[in-house]
This record gives sequence, C-alpha cells and structure tokens, in this order.
Amino acid sequence: MIISIVGGGATGITILRHLAELATSGRDHHAISGIQLFDKSGFDGGTAYRTQSDRHLLNMKASTMSIRPGDPEEFLRWLRVRGLSCHGNKHLPRMVYRDYLDAVRLAAIAQCRSAGLSVHVEDAEIVRMRLSPDRDVLLTTDRNITHISSLLVLCTGHNAPDDHYGLTGIPNYLRDPYAQFTFADRDGFEIGILGSGLSAVDTATALAKTHQAVRMTCLSRSGLFPTVQPATVPAITNDFRDALHRYVSSRERIEADGFAARLSELLLETTGIRCDLSCRNVDGDALSDLERNILRAETGDLNVHSYLVSVIDVMCDAWSRMSDAEKMRFMDLYNSGWLRNRSAMPLENAIRIRDLMRSGRLSARARLRRVTAIDGRFRAILGEGDHHDVDCVIDATGPSYRPDASPLYQDMQRQGLIAFDALGGIRCGYDDSRVHDRHGTPHPNIYAVGGPTKGTHFYAAAVDVNMRRAQIVVDSILNPKGPKMSTITTSVEETDRLADLVRRDDPSLDTMVLAPDGKYQTRPAALDELMWEVRDCLGEAFRHWAPEDFPTLYCAWGRCRVGSTALTNLFGVAGMPSYFQPVKAILRHRLVGNAGEPWAVPVAAEQPHVFSKEMAGPYVLAESLFLPLLPLIEAGWPADKLHMIMLDRDPASSLASWLEKWSDRVPEDRLIQNYVISTLNALRVESYARRQGVAVTRYVYEASKDATGSVRKLFDRLGLGARFTESAVTDWRERGQIESEGSGVTFLSEPKVYTVVGLHGSDTAYRYRGRKTASLSDAQLAVIERYDINGIYRASVAACVDDLSLDADTAMRLFGDRLGTAA
Repeated sequence: MIISIVGGGATGITILRHLAELATSGRDHHAISGIQLFDKSGFDGGTAYRTQSDRHLLNMKASTMSIRPGDPEEFLRWLRVRGLSCHGNKHLPRMVYRDYLDAVRLAAIAQCRSAGLSVHVEDAEIVRMRLSPDRDVLLTTDRNITHISSLLVLCTGHNAPDDHYGLTGIPNYLRDPYAQFTFADRDGFEIGILGSGLSAVDTATALAKTHQAVRMTCLSRSGLFPTVQPATVPAITNDFRDALHRYVSSRERIEADGFAARLSELLLETTGIRCDLSCRNVDGDALSDLERNILRAETGDLNVHSYLVSVIDVMCDAWSRMSDAEKMRFMDLYNSGWLRNRSAMPLENAIRIRDLMRSGRLSARARLRRVTAIDGRFRAILGEGDHHDVDCVIDATGPSYRPDASPLYQDMQRQGLIAFDALGGIRCGYDDSRVHDRHGTPHPNIYAVGGPTKGTHFYAAAVDVNMRRAQIVVDSILNPKGPKMSTITTSVEETDRLADLVRRDDPSLDTMVLAPDGKYQTRPAALDELMWEVRDCLGEAFRHWAPEDFPTLYCAWGRCRVGSTALTNLFGVAGMPSYFQPVKAILRHRLVGNAGEPWAVPVAAEQPHVFSKEMAGPYVLAESLFLPLLPLIEAGWPADKLHMIMLDRDPASSLASWLEKWSDRVPEDRLIQNYVISTLNALRVESYARRQGVAVTRYVYEASKDATGSVRKLFDRLGLGARFTESAVTDWRERGQIESEGSGVTFLSEPKVYTVVGLHGSDTAYRYRGRKTASLSDAQLAVIERYDINGIYRASVAACVDDLSLDADTAMRLFGDRLGTAA
C-alpha cells in the first residue's frame, strides 16, 4: 500500500520515521509499497519551530525531545555529533530542534530509497481529498496535481492564534507571535502582548533582544505568568498519581468541576502543595508570583509542575471520560490554570521575564475582556471598567487547533468525510485515532495524529505524547483489527449526567457521539448529524413546495406507551390522513445505515389537515432525544402549518408498560434510562416548538376516561371542531384493528429489527385502559421519584386542564390528586 502523510512537522516526521524503519526492515510484512509526504510550508518546522530567534526556547528539556521510540538519548547524541553537547535538563532554542527534525526526515527518506522503497516528497498544500469507488485516497495539491494512495495520515499541526477580538486587517495587529517584527524600536512605543502564557513569554523575551526601547504589557485574564520548571528534576513519590488514577478509573464519567476539585484536594493531601486550577487569583502581583516560582525552581523545592507532569496519562484518561459539555467547561474554567502549572516555562526565560519586569520594560494586566482599535491605537478593556491603551498588538494567546480555515478540511467537511469537533480539530477515535465521518463512522484508511485530534485528545501538541500516538497509529495501519463496538454505559451516574444535560437543554446533546448497541443502532452518530440526514430525506418529498402546498400537520409527541397509537387511529377514523412515526421511521433507518424513504404526505389541496405521532424511545438514546419538528422545519415545513400535541400518561403506568413490552429486547437498566431521558426530553421538544412559533396543546391520556367529552374539546382546541363526530370516538368496528390495512393509521416502512408482533392492541372504540403497576419494584418506582417524573406529569395535567378548558369537577374526576403543578 501507498501511505500519504499530510504535514511535515514533528508529528509527520515521526510517522515517516516509523514507517521507514518498519518497511526497510521487513517488519511491515512488505505491506508498504510507497510513502508520500506533503508540507505546505516547505518543511520549515511549521508554527512551532520555524522561528529564527534564539530566545524562543523549547518548553521541554533536551532529554525528553527524542522522537525515536525506546531511544530517549537520540536527540542528545545528535547534538553531540554537531558540537552542541549539553546536559539533558537544558532548554534549547526551537530552531535547533527544527534542524534535528530535518535531519531525521532526510535520513528516513534516504533509508527508504536505498532499500528501493518509493518516497515522494512535495512542498505543496493539499487542498482537496476524494475517495475513489474502491476507497483509494485521491489528494489534490494547490498546483492542481492529484496523487493516489491507499491510506492517509493527517499531521497538519496547529495554526496561528485565533483572532478572538476581530482585529485581523487592522494595521499594527500581528497574529503570529513568532514572526520577525519589523516595527520601529523607539521610546514611547508600547506593545500589547495578548496572553501571558508560554507564547507570550517567548514574544516578550525575543522583543527584549531586538527592540530595546519599546515597553511591553502582557494582557490576559489572569495576569499571571506560567510557573517555572525546576533547575534539576526533583524526585517525587507516586502517591498523588496513584490517588488521582484511582479517582479517574473508578468513574465512567468525569465532571470538570469534580475533577479539578479532587486534583487540588489530592495534591494538598499527598504533597502539601496548593493548586487552584480555576486561576481565581486575578488580583495577584505577577512579579511577586514569578519571583516565588523562580526561588522554588532554583532551590529544587517540589512544585506543582513536577506532579502534573507525572499524571499526563491520567489527565488524558479523565478527558476521555468527560462529555463534550464537561470538556467545554474544563476549557473555560480550568485549562488556563492547568497550562499555567503544567506547561511551566524554562528557568532561563523566567529570569529574563523577571528582569524585564524589575526594569519596568514589561508589565502584566489582568481581567482582559476585549480589545478594540481606537484612533490608530488599541484599547484593552479590562474588568471593572478599567482599560489600557497600546500602539501595537501581538497575539500570543496560543495556537489555534481549529481546522475550518483549511481548504482541505473544508473540502472534507463538505463531503461529510469529517466532522469538526467543537473543541478544535476533527472527530476521531480516542484509542486508534481513526478519523470519523459526519455519521461518526470511522474510516478504515484515514488517521490523524497531533493537532487535528484536539478535542478527542487533550494533548495535541506535546512531542512525547504524539510520539506514542504515532506508534499506535502505525500499529493500527499494519495490524488492522477493525473498529471496536462501543459499549453503552447505563449507570445511575450516567443517567444523572444525561438527565442534567436534558433539563438544561445543553447544546452538547446535539454533538456528542451516541454509541451503537449493535442491534437497533449499528453506527456511532451524533444527534445533529442524524437530524440533518432525516431532514435531507424528508426534503426529497417537499423541498420545492410553496408554503401554501403544505397541509396543517398536527404532530403528537410523548414518550412511548402513553396511548398515542389509539389517538392516531382516532384521527384517522375522523377522516384525516394519520401517520405512524414518519420522522422516527427515517431516523431508525439512519441508525442502522439505511437511506430511509421520504414521507409521501399529501398537498394541502388534497388534504388540508394531516396527523402524525412521533414517540420518544424505547431502544436507544437517539430515539429518546430527537426533536420531531426540527428536521421538518429545517426541510421547509412552515411553522404556522404545524401544531404540536404534547402527550403524557401516569408515570408508573407508562413505566410498567415499557418493562412489559420491551424488557426481553433491551437490558432493563438501559430501558429505564431511555424511559427517563424520553420523559425529560419533553422540556426540549416543547421549548423548540415554542421558539419556532409552533402552537402547542397538552393532552394527557387519563383525559380519555371521558373519551367523547375530552376528544370533543381537543378537536375544538385544535380548530378541528367540524371534523368531530361521536362515532369517530365510539364506533371503530373493523378499523379498530390497529395494524390492519383497514385501520385509520398509515405505517411507514421501518427496519425489520424494530418490528414487534402484537405491540399494538385492537379495540372497537377510543377508550381509557388502565394498567396495573403492582409489578414495579421499589427500585423501579424510586426512579420516578429520583427524576421528579411525577412532577412533570402534574405539570402536564395542569396544562391539559387549561388547554381543554376543563371545569373543576371534570378535572377532579379525571385526574384526582394529580391536579396541580410540579413543585
């Protein structure tokens, strides 16, 4: 096979080295027939190492910078051969490391070619990518030359800092902190450096050498510089690491707040060191803080940096157990504190920063809110109404991992070959780094290492971490095992976490990857991707309709087993086209990888009113979380032609029905979780409908105790009073055979795995049917109380009484002590 590597920085060269050594030794079993390497910046070291300033130092000690697995001394040996011998604790200039990487790259290429293995190296940007019908990778460069290969590894690194304040294009705004600065060096000229982390330290130290007259101010949220690496590596115990590892490994899900708090507690308990990752000390004196950290580093005292370095793998494990929402919270609240303490600066640079501050050439300001251009200068708006004006701004907020500006990633995203991660990078597998398509399905021949995996991985730039991930990727390429089936966790903690996200209508619900169970869902997929697919399928039927072509759709929704099928049949008997889950039927097809069929709904001229039911649950989370109106509205259905009917039923009766109907098909713990999430999802469904301007009516199954009276009021509420007849409620005859051709319900095609014989009963009329709940255990009943499902039901009852304009006596007769709203 021919393997293409896009990106010629440290990670791309690491992959090249692995492949070269395996192929030339025969340990690849002669699987590799060629390697292609592309780099858009001409193999100049990329953002991290292209700098020409000797003040820009590596943040890691020389002894940790080898990219040969199992040979940590290689970089030091390379230095000695070139007369640059140094001790392993030294921090060398970045440009020296660039020369090392280039030497490794050239040696690997020569090694391959001497063994007769084809290597193509090109200084070009890959701007397009296609998969051929037989799944070969076709890469097109910015010179419009296309190359074919069997497999692709994306090692595109990271980019210049994000322009957080919209300053691009304004004179004297410099986005690359490692560029050679050409502005004048004169008294009275002040530079604002955005950030106070490692990039800001590099910028300040380089400027101090080349521009000796200007003043500099670092502007950031915390106003504090990174901690300082010790001059010699202190010996530490494993007590902290072991305790944090136990905390993480004992939890299926990690919350950002809990992890940050527990880390601080364990660090204090095991080492006596205090560390607050929230960086709340924004009023701290930067110089005093720096001097204390320098003293600790010079004397070899234990500091937080040494301990955080020891838990890199534990942090990665914790990150993999966080939901997207928790990852976002960690980045918002704790990442700056983590970086400040974990990514400590070299002592040499710390002393330079201290001296600059003592001399008055450098200062630091905290509570940065925004930066605006004003009268040819820049104004930094700080907290509590303060501000600071500067003549020039250098963005040193750290590299961006967002790939959406790249033509290659834009092209792949348009085709659905990738999905962007909200935290940067593209979605890929945590264990094997296989790139996932928009449906969450891993590609068998596309991988990513380093920068593109930000979001999936916490560390995406550390040389030592990426070296290990490169090994894993190469092993996966040469020893394919196929994607593993994801497991579905259904612990109480997991249900609690999901329930909280649903109650808050957290945006992460739309983007988190929902794991397949291998039966009712055979592919991993995010909810938003599924909704897009359903939208596209629905749109095939009515994409070109004018608004007046759409009939008014009365869409009933609730969790399963709330009397919805009988209600659907009732509307059908009353003379309206009545459909059984047209949106959910497409969703189910997409869950098992089928295309699904568009919904052939009649135009308004033929049928001015139609009815459908869309139920939540029971098999997988996607069924429990989907918003039925979203793909309809996104596909073009006018909101004023929709009416949402929110259904509910006594919680215990509904739960008993779930367990009776499906406990032989779905494990009980997962079934109960889906019951809970389906119930809580009513909050999201109704909220979405109201935001879109869709009319909403609440109807509770227990109202059917007075079937004729309640249905009459329901039809009046919906504006369908003219369609109401008592016979439609009381005299179904053969149309009461719900799953027969003569019923009032149209069933759309669903995957066979979802077919349950006898799921829907038959009746001669629309009527209330009670259900015994004595079979429910105390533990099962406790679920209803734990998630306040009774409270949700009481709110449904109150809304139903109001919407149907039921008098007090009727309401008491139908609902009894369930009247009233949730507490």
